[in-house]
Amino acid sequence: MTAGVLGTVVVVLAVLVILLVSLTGKKAVGRGFGMKSAPAAVVNAIGHVSPSAFTEAGSAPSASGPYTGSITALKAQPPLTRAGKPLIAYMGSNWCPECAATRWPFAVALSRFGTFKGLRITVSSATDNPASVNTLSFYGSTYKSPYIAFLPDEMCSDIPSSSTSVGVLDCNGYKPLQPLSGTTRKLFDKYDYAPYETGQSEDGIPFIDFANKFIEDGATMDPTILNGLTQVQIAQSLGNPIASPAQTILVTANYYTAAICKLTNNKPGSVCEMPVVKQAGAALKL
Repeated sequence: MTAGVLGTVVVVLAVLVILLVSLTGKKAVGRGFGMKSAPAAVVNAIGHVSPSAFTEAGSAPSASGPYTGSITALKAQPPLTRAGKPLIAYMGSNWCPECAATRWPFAVALSRFGTFKGLRITVSSATDNPASVNTLSFYGSTYKSPYIAFLPDEMCSDIPSSSTSVGVLDCNGYKPLQPLSGTTRKLFDKYDYAPYETGQSEDGIPFIDFANKFIEDGATMDPTILNGLTQVQIAQSLGNPIASPAQTILVTANYYTAAICKLTNNKPGSVCEMPVVKQAGAALKL
């Protein structure tokens, strides 16, 4: 009888362990997708770049960026707003190295107009070129600003999949992460193709719509300047605005800032009236 009871207990425990592992695994896949919460050091560095650092970095493009040709002005398009604010819609994927590069200056620029909560870190594809770029992810994050609204869509993860499903094929062989919002899908299908984008620029990511005033298709800076650097190292580099990779990140952020200032009627003045931001706007011919 004792042996029978013990055997039953062992079986029950084994079943519980299997269920726990199963549930834990499902939970990890649902929340993880190769991402972790961004360390406080990264979030603080992105959100608290000093005005003097932006000025020191300047507005002069280099071979590493910003690539101003990736930003195009739209004409006579209907306003894109949310809750009465200009809406900036972003579409990218965690596996994409160009997206990996873009998120750094883009997050820095957005942080001049509002605050992020729930930013994550991830790594781009290990088989792409360049490989394994340490970066941020907007997946699951929230953004608050008195000036603009932000709608981020990270369509695909950075976890490879052998599946031949439509979702995986659309994600370049990676597990899907989230379905595109209806708004982003409509914008992407309209503005990331001819006549707004042509040739190799069509159907590219990252794709950003600045309230239907400007669009970006493709990276605005070279991902290779981030090679070998962790997210913390990249973020901490922002304290030295005349060295790489910080200078390229901050100069590119100044260009993004200039574009956003056109949406906010140059508010806040403490940001939009900075000479370096006006210089960037002039270079973009905004």
